[in-house]
Amino acid sequence: METDRIEAKTLYDAFKQGNGDQQTKTQRITGIATYVGPDVYALPSVELSESEGVPGRVLCVLPFGDYLKLRKVSKKDRVVMEGNVLGFSDEYDIVVVKQCKIIEVNGKKP
Repeated sequence: METDRIEAKTLYDAFKQGNGDQQTKTQRITGIATYVGPDVYALPSVELSESEGVPGRVLCVLPFGDYLKLRKVSKKDRVVMEGNVLGFSDEYDIVVVKQCKIIEVNGKKP
């Protein structure tokens, strides 16, 4: 089953405008990697935004055992991630997506 595909900024804007609840499901999110590494809980993560130099809009958290998969992604790469959209973190001003997997990096399967 093909999941929905949405741009990181579009997903972020939906939550900021109060329409995010309809987005809480498994989705494929596209964007530019602005951060690659551990999140605040030391879990492997990739932050996506609409362009370089813009703060991360969507935090894609991979399962703990997938740390080595982060080597396939670098800052500034165009990435497609798939995961479960959990909601919006007001504290960090970012959409949180868990159980993510890397679908594409710069148009290629990793």
